[in-house]
Amino acid sequence: MKFCYKNFYFLTCLFLFSFYIYSDVSKEYCEDWIIKMLSGQEDSVKLYIFENIKDLNIKKFYPEIKKLSVLTKNDNVKLRSYYVLYKVYNDTSSLKQIINFFLQKPNIDEKVSQIVKAKFYLKNQLRIESAKMLAELGDEKIVDVLSKVINDEKEDGSVKDAAYFALALLSQRGKIKPLAEIKEFFYSGLKDTDAKVRLQAVRYLGDLKYQDSLQTLSLRLKDTNKQVVLETIYSLGKIGDDIIVQDLIQFKSHPEDSLRVALAESFGEIAKNILFSTDTYKIANLIKIKNILNDMLNDPNGMVRVAAVRSLLKLNDPSGKEILKKGLESNDTDVLIYCIDTFGQYGSKEDIKLLEPFVENQDVKLKTAACLNILKIYFRNIN
Repeated sequence: MKFCYKNFYFLTCLFLFSFYIYSDVSKEYCEDWIIKMLSGQEDSVKLYIFENIKDLNIKKFYPEIKKLSVLTKNDNVKLRSYYVLYKVYNDTSSLKQIINFFLQKPNIDEKVSQIVKAKFYLKNQLRIESAKMLAELGDEKIVDVLSKVINDEKEDGSVKDAAYFALALLSQRGKIKPLAEIKEFFYSGLKDTDAKVRLQAVRYLGDLKYQDSLQTLSLRLKDTNKQVVLETIYSLGKIGDDIIVQDLIQFKSHPEDSLRVALAESFGEIAKNILFSTDTYKIANLIKIKNILNDMLNDPNGMVRVAAVRSLLKLNDPSGKEILKKGLESNDTDVLIYCIDTFGQYGSKEDIKLLEPFVENQDVKLKTAACLNILKIYFRNIN
């Protein structure tokens, strides 16, 4: 009997040792692959990496990202690298680079070709993104930078709107004094005859998460523009107040798949905010949301199903996990990456084995997604 215990102890130690050795090697391999991709030719893959390492402080990535920020000729990659360098690695010189990027106004001449105008447009879109970054990363010191753009009569209107948004976000976070008039500025955008203006206003109000904007924002659920309706559902989810649940339920059987996906994701955000509430009304809404999400597990569209699973996982409900595993067998790359991302966000260390087959995939983006999300699982379980 004594001998059996010794053998059991030895085998247990051997198993644990081999598991951790394998885990370490897998982690190292994933890190090396990400570094390889950062030095490669695929800019779309680099952008995907930057989107997914904002919360991963892995020191060996820093030199490669720093080098990339200098060498890349792609402005989008350059801007995202600056963002990660400052947010993750506190590289203060990168914040200055984002400011410089924001202030680089293209001189648009009406006589130039449509191709050149398109380049100017893309440049301003990136300046809009840089304004959002400054609001998230910066402090009151950037107010002068934002004001300079706002007060420039020749500045692009969309870039000015982004500067207003940045000021509003700084105000909301207590970095500068309250600016209630900016809220009214975005409310007026919701009524604009231009769908692009309404769309931007909806997005900004969702990101600002003004609780008192719910009723005004919910009117855009009846907008004639489908994209505005889609973004309104997402924005109401970001605000996360369950008072809006009844207004959103109408989309659970909508014929447009993208609206049902948006509903599933937004319901997850709203339910997460009331998960531990003791309020009777909120508990009733939580049950209602969970029931709808469970119904969505049977939706005919695969992306809707996995979106519902993801939202249930946010609520610590693994009941749809088998659907997520089934999603890993999809032929649709978007569905595959969504499932891989979901395991990376909410999976346990045991789920790494489900992602490992994709590390051998010939599709570079799928392989990168697998490596990144394996790293997320490791990072979350260590920290």
